[in-house]
Amino acid sequence: MTASFLVELKDWGLHVRLQGTLSLEQRDTIARQVEMQCATLGARGTSWSSLVEFDRFEAEGFRPEIVVALMKLARRCGQLRCGVVMTDWHWASVMAEVMIAAGIDDQARIFVLAEGLTVEGSLAGEIGDRPAADHPGMDSAMAWVLNGGAVPMVSKAA
Repeated sequence: MTASFLVELKDWGLHVRLQGTLSLEQRDTIARQVEMQCATLGARGTSWSSLVEFDRFEAEGFRPEIVVALMKLARRCGQLRCGVVMTDWHWASVMAEVMIAAGIDDQARIFVLAEGLTVEGSLAGEIGDRPAADHPGMDSAMAWVLNGGAVPMVSKAA
C-alpha cells in the first residue's frame, strides 16, 4: 500500500486521512497542518467537527503525546466532536486510550470498519465498489460527525 495523507478543511470542519506506513517526517508535517487548520477553524468562532480516517495505518514509534496535544488544541479551538474511522482493532484500542488521556472521550467516537474494507474513497460516497452507506462504520461515523448522537466508544475499559 502506498503511504499517503490528507489534511483539509470542509464546510463542517476538519478532515484528516492517513494511509499506510508514514514516516516520522510525514507525521510531523501532518501535525503542523492540523495545528494550522485548528487555528483557522477556531478563528471562525463557531463549533466544528472533524473526521479522522486511518486506513491500514502503521506508525512505528507512535507518539501519543503529540496526538493528545492535537486533540486538546482542537477542543480549545471549538471542536464539537471528532469521529475516528479505523480498520484495525488494535489501533482502535490504542486511540481510545489516547482520547481518554486527552480528556476528549466525551466528544470523540471510534468507528472500526469490518475486516477487508478500506476507507479509501469513503467520503466520495464509495468504499471499494460499494456505496459508503453499505458499510455501517463509515455511515455511522459521518452521521455522528455531522449530527451527533449516542454512539458507544471503543476502549479497553468497555
